[in-house]
Amino acid sequence: MSYSSKFFHYALPSVGALLVVGLYFVVDGIFVAKGVGSNGLAAINLAVPFISVLSSITTMLAIGGATLASISLGERNIKQANIFFNTSITLILSIAVVFLLLTFLFLKEIALFLGCSNILLQPTMEYIKYYVAFDIFFSGTLALATFVRNDGNPRLAFWGMIIGAISNIFLDWLFIFVLHWGIKGAAVASGLGQIFSFVLLLSHFMKRKGELYFSRHILKKNNIYNIIKTGFPECITQMSSPITIFCYNIIIIKLLGEKGVAAYSIVSYLLVIVFAVFIGVAEGLQPLLSRSFGEKNGEALKQFFKVGIKTNISLACLIYGIFAVFGHRIIEIFTNDSDILQIAYACIGIYGISFLFASCNIVYTTFFLATKETGTAVKIAILRSVILNSLCIFTAAGLFQNNGIWLGIVFAEFLVLLYLYSGRLLRKPFANNI
Repeated sequence: MSYSSKFFHYALPSVGALLVVGLYFVVDGIFVAKGVGSNGLAAINLAVPFISVLSSITTMLAIGGATLASISLGERNIKQANIFFNTSITLILSIAVVFLLLTFLFLKEIALFLGCSNILLQPTMEYIKYYVAFDIFFSGTLALATFVRNDGNPRLAFWGMIIGAISNIFLDWLFIFVLHWGIKGAAVASGLGQIFSFVLLLSHFMKRKGELYFSRHILKKNNIYNIIKTGFPECITQMSSPITIFCYNIIIIKLLGEKGVAAYSIVSYLLVIVFAVFIGVAEGLQPLLSRSFGEKNGEALKQFFKVGIKTNISLACLIYGIFAVFGHRIIEIFTNDSDILQIAYACIGIYGISFLFASCNIVYTTFFLATKETGTAVKIAILRSVILNSLCIFTAAGLFQNNGIWLGIVFAEFLVLLYLYSGRLLRKPFANNI
């Protein structure tokens, strides 16, 4: 099997799974827009940065554990691979329980911190409360899908996500339009959909279909440290979107009001699909890079990386073209409010330029993560997701205001890629990895 064929064998199910998940988020947004209204959309967008905290931590532990497990499998150390697997799962479920308790204890304080106006406070609290009630299944599904993919079964990971997405679409319709549960219905529908996915993915390990399996073990500080260290860059990368949303929400609520937040929430739903594609390519790439690294196969490492970069750049150009031609019609699916339409269309037209740069940055972070270049991965992730995002967004808001504020994310992603191109990271990315 050629490098390209092997890559697409892993990448296509990963992209497909995340794309379907992205699509059900979009459908969720359409149902909320039609059944609850613009305030419902705005409330969900305000809640996203908070509920993304848990998914980012889960991703860190899942990717960190899965990367180390894949490297161990490449070295034929199955025992150590399973130690990393079970340690990661234990940590993920424990943190989910703690997150649930803290959310219910400080619900109002969390909503106020997110920048809620008086109008949006109650619906935001309601959405967070019912969404987080299912956080064990959200975290569990994300973790199991990652390990199923690394255990040689990318198709099951794909179908696990499909089941959750289809269930969520049906339940959205039932709870919002039939039972009239409003924004609570959207949250409960998402949670119940995750339960179906969780059960299906769990079967892979319960039936011992791969080399990873559940077992009793003692948590060791060294294993926990290595998992966190390896997965930390991915956590920072995952935080890029919620940090961006949080920064924009703070600015938009002042410059454009509730309609501005509603418009940006529509764009955020569309961005879920976009980045599902880019991250899907990266996640499909990760097991191949990690195994090649474990096998000390430098040529495979190089070829898989090149295919990943070329694929993401091509997809970025295609997606931006679709938004340029059909963007207005796509946004009209969510709302007919002319003010919201105008803001959203202006946003996606400018924001979309960043796709070309972001698609490459995501692959680079995955490469350094998969090859245990943790320090480099952390540097890129922090630069991209925390420092430049917030700095450029607030600077653009101060200089340009209104539609010009969307230029901030373009500058941020471009500067990260410029850093990669201007440094030794791009010229010799494989020199120290074998």
